[in-house]
Amino acid sequence: MTEKNFSSEEFSHGILLNASPEEVFTYLSTGTGISKWFIGSAKYYYGDKSIRLGNETAGKGDSFLWTWLNKDLELKGHVTGSEKGKSFGFTFGPSFLVDINLTESGKRSKLTLTQKYQDSAVKNEFAYINCCVCWVFFLTNLKSVIENNIDLRETEADNELLVNR
Repeated sequence: MTEKNFSSEEFSHGILLNASPEEVFTYLSTGTGISKWFIGSAKYYYGDKSIRLGNETAGKGDSFLWTWLNKDLELKGHVTGSEKGKSFGFTFGPSFLVDINLTESGKRSKLTLTQKYQDSAVKNEFAYINCCVCWVFFLTNLKSVIENNIDLRETEADNELLVNR
């Protein structure tokens, strides 16, 4: 993001990862994968409300329940898109839509995350800025987990000022 392309409606972040788009996709689209770098625990449900296994890919129209790591915070939402090795999208709270696109970049994958307001959303500047900043950490953590098998999230100290909490 630069000053010229800054928008208060949506933002995008990108990162290069030493993994194939298909491998990265499993870190985005499965309960087991997304819990390694972003959420404390994740459950995905088929449209009929039966639960998917932890290593099973969530599909468009599925719902989810995410619980944050070491926080009393849960989020329910829906998967808005899921194309193996290419893209994954979801609602993020009542206000936002997140779309993640994967492309090959030489021997690496380029992940581009875009978050924007849903059409009916009430604008919340704090939530928007908080998400913009937090996604930088979580995408960096995804890279750390994929490339070094190291989760940078803080699990011992209970201090909201820590950037990795």
